[in-house]
Amino acid sequence: MTHQNSRLLALGAMITMLILYFLTAFGMMGDNPVGQTATYEDPLLVPAPYAFAIWSVIYTGLIAFPIYQLVKKKSDHELWKSVRVWFALNVVANGLWLVFASYNWLWMCLAVIVFMLISLYKINELLIQIKAEGASVNFWGERLVFSLYFAWITLATALNVSAALSFYEWDGFGISDVNWTIIIIPIVALIAGTVVWKYKDIGYAAVVIWAFVALIVKHWEVYPILAYMSIGVVVLFALLMVMSRNARVQGV
Repeated sequence: MTHQNSRLLALGAMITMLILYFLTAFGMMGDNPVGQTATYEDPLLVPAPYAFAIWSVIYTGLIAFPIYQLVKKKSDHELWKSVRVWFALNVVANGLWLVFASYNWLWMCLAVIVFMLISLYKINELLIQIKAEGASVNFWGERLVFSLYFAWITLATALNVSAALSFYEWDGFGISDVNWTIIIIPIVALIAGTVVWKYKDIGYAAVVIWAFVALIVKHWEVYPILAYMSIGVVVLFALLMVMSRNARVQGV
């Protein structure tokens, strides 16, 4: 595959995602508009609704990326072709997730979002390798969107598990929703914290803070223990942001 073909593939895949987005948003697929299924049973891990506004930032970046790839004026590293292919697979999967969600096929949603998470990991690794080999990676046009997207999909994977189990009325081995959430929050924080520390990714950490602040807002009055745990996560990731920045400055 040539670089030009990989650019066109990325652009076509992004357009496909947008078509599927609008079809589901206007009720032309299943019964649920975009975003409803994920909170259908309102699992406790779902943050306050305003947190999902981050999708507007992510979608803006996903639209901008293939356009930037077409217009940028610089020589191409060979690995950019792989980045564009993984991007194309990811955004088509994103569109399929919306379709499956509109039909309440939550197990299919979970399978798709796991694939999205894997593809974002691959993209992240490729971008790091490209930069390590001396090629230029533009922060705004080629790096930041994948940091934000990777972080949100990491959290969304846990949310999709919770939503699917709740939707299909899993009894949780008799453990209450609150206790399950108390178990899940440290696991999610550990996974996300490992990613932040490995890659020194400040953008990724910022998304985690955004999501857990929204959990604090949601649970402050009804489930204060979940709010307090979320405060702990926010403090932890604020520290990780500072440490990651210092490590980058020092070249660690």
